[in-house]
Amino acid sequence: MVKKLFTSLLLITFFMINAFSVYAAEMKFAVTAVIPENQIDKNQTYFDLKMQPGQKQTIQVQMKNDTNKEVVVESFANTAITNSNGITDYSTVEPKTDSTLKYSFSKIAKMPKETKVPANSIVTVDINLEMPSESFDGVILGGLYFKEKEDENAKKKDEGVQIENKYAYAIGVVLKETDAEVKPDMKLNEVKPTQINGRNVVTANLQNVKPAMLKNLSVDAKIYKEKGTDVLFEAKKENLRMAPNSNFDYAISWENKAFDPGTYRVEVKATDGDQKWEWTKKFTIEGKTADKLNDTAVEAKKDYTLYYIIGGVLLLIILLVLVFFLGRRSKKRGR
Repeated sequence: MVKKLFTSLLLITFFMINAFSVYAAEMKFAVTAVIPENQIDKNQTYFDLKMQPGQKQTIQVQMKNDTNKEVVVESFANTAITNSNGITDYSTVEPKTDSTLKYSFSKIAKMPKETKVPANSIVTVDINLEMPSESFDGVILGGLYFKEKEDENAKKKDEGVQIENKYAYAIGVVLKETDAEVKPDMKLNEVKPTQINGRNVVTANLQNVKPAMLKNLSVDAKIYKEKGTDVLFEAKKENLRMAPNSNFDYAISWENKAFDPGTYRVEVKATDGDQKWEWTKKFTIEGKTADKLNDTAVEAKKDYTLYYIIGGVLLLIILLVLVFFLGRRSKKRGR
């Protein structure tokens, strides 16, 4: 029997992303932050806290269940990262963090792994914070991530078409100790050919090495032949957001074309407010790498121009040789 799985993920993030209009009646549960006294901006619905070195504090969220059934909610305290789309992400559990990250939010915040919320009720959940003993400038960024626990028994009993709805909330948490201004700083790291969803792309790893957020990042990347002046491929994106001390692979599409081995040059420009960065970096696509990726690429269009030229030249040579021999043959007959 054909089993279809339709997953609807409704992610309500209260920090650094566009708000969604979702009514509590449509959700199996809702989560809101209980704003404490040391909140810097009390108009925000995420946690924005001024802390002290070594400080311990318990913050709270309220889980509301408006349905007639008990809901089990799984909870995670996640370190903020930047995902492959260039957006701050709080939903990844135990992510691979950047080498420059000194303090992970997941090690600072502790909370229950799951909470049972009875039908038509509200439950308050405690999150215990313990700051590093050393003072620091900048911010620590993380997210409290909540999702409905899957009912494995119900899954096994259903032998027909299965429809599974997943509901999730993420509440951002910003922790700072001083008012010292720390500006983000970016670096361009490895540039390499790869694939995303079966499509050939080149990725340029962009890194934010400071404990500060990039809130309105624009990136323009252009690829040339090593010493060429014509733009082969370009990728422009705006309104990107990077978490402190994080990195992501910025993708430049190869436009469904096959990789040609050779040395290329990428030029990248990035801006965030009054800050600007520019990089130029050479990279090489090896023959074996190109063949491997081209073989697995979806609808990779190969350029046969060189083969056509070689074929045309060979055909011309054959015709010239044929004309030469026919000419000699006719001269011999004339004698």
